Amino acid sequence: MRVTRILDLIVIALLAAILLMPRPDVTVKVALRLSPERRERVAELQAAMLRPGQDDPLPEAIELADIYLDGHRPDWALATVGAVLPLHQDDYRLHNIRAIAFADRFESEPAFAAASRALELCERPAPAVPPCGEAARSRLHLLHATLASVAGVDMRNNPALAKEKIFEQLRPTFIPRRSKPATKP
Repeated sequence: MRVTRILDLIVIALLAAILLMPRPDVTVKVALRLSPERRERVAELQAAMLRPGQDDPLPEAIELADIYLDGHRPDWALATVGAVLPLHQDDYRLHNIRAIAFADRFESEPAFAAASRALELCERPAPAVPPCGEAARSRLHLLHATLASVAGVDMRNNPALAKEKIFEQLRPTFIPRRSKPATKP
């Protein structure tokens, strides 16, 4: 009786090893196609974000999300930004990253909504924290105008139309300066 149970366990272990062992024809690919230095930086930023007792991982999250976007991983960028967004709803940089990531995933409506929110935060009367400079404002205007042109287009089913509308918007454009509030005499 004891020998048959041992043989049964050995057969089950061998069967599990056969089923769980990887196939020899499987090729392994790098998940994040970046230089080794940038991949090391990703590991450092991830560790810094998960460090116990860290007050605010916002700078690390922004840098990490930018690296993920450079590595063509918009889902990872959205997850990274989504972790810190509830604490920083008024940071235009997070909404800008979300807009770019949604556009990279061919989701025009959420991308336009995120770009609109980023531009709104950048142009509000109270100074933005962090400050929204002219370069950031110009990039947000261009992103907002481009995403507005494809907001109603299903980018996944009609990529040719989306590409045409994007190229129409990316021509050299005049971006108006922010109007100064009137000063009292």
